[in-house]
Amino acid sequence: MKLITVVIPCYNEEKYILKLLKKIIKIKKKHKLNLEIIVVDDGSTDNSKREIKKIKTVKLISQKNQGKGFAVQNGIKKAKGFYILIQDADLEYNPKDYIKMISKLNDKKKAVYGSRYINKNNSIKFKLSKNQEILPFLFNFFLMIIFAILYRKKITDLLTGYKIYEKKFFKKVRINSKGFEADHEISAKLIKNNYSISEVPITYSPRTREEGKKINFFDALKAINTIFYYRFFS
Repeated sequence: MKLITVVIPCYNEEKYILKLLKKIIKIKKKHKLNLEIIVVDDGSTDNSKREIKKIKTVKLISQKNQGKGFAVQNGIKKAKGFYILIQDADLEYNPKDYIKMISKLNDKKKAVYGSRYINKNNSIKFKLSKNQEILPFLFNFFLMIIFAILYRKKITDLLTGYKIYEKKFFKKVRINSKGFEADHEISAKLIKNNYSISEVPITYSPRTREEGKKINFFDALKAINTIFYYRFFS
């Protein structure tokens, strides 16, 4: 298996980051995955870095608070893997789903997204998860429609926290966005550079605002603007 670098952007996740890292390492050992793990701390003001340092095999990169997109790009620059797997620092997504995503990889120009809205037969199943807020759920459906119209590609879960890309894509394509909207810039540029995007079903355990959910209404506006901008002006 070619080396896969797991890039984890982290901001104030001291309650979750250590548990997540232990889950990833457990999956790595159980399935003998060829993984490199990089955590990019985006200027956390809590004890996230202290928790990360408890796992000696994990590479920690520290930066000033500049946003998820910037943190991801920073991690990719230091990655040694042929593939990049983006992992959120909380426990909303289960690393057990790595196996399904990795099984879809090949040597062609390909990216793999984990979707919360398809089933094992790859048919759409738009269903609200327990504790999931209704507005983000509806917004994801809206984004799917807009993206399909503009880019002629149906992606059921553009907001997913699980994506795998080839690192060489980032060597030839510059990503300008610094926040959550960077995900949509990447999706747009993948399509424009003739990459295929496959989706596999994944599990999802959403957390509440009280538990640290960070994405908000302004991120939604940035997402729409990004999808339109990179379709018509880039």
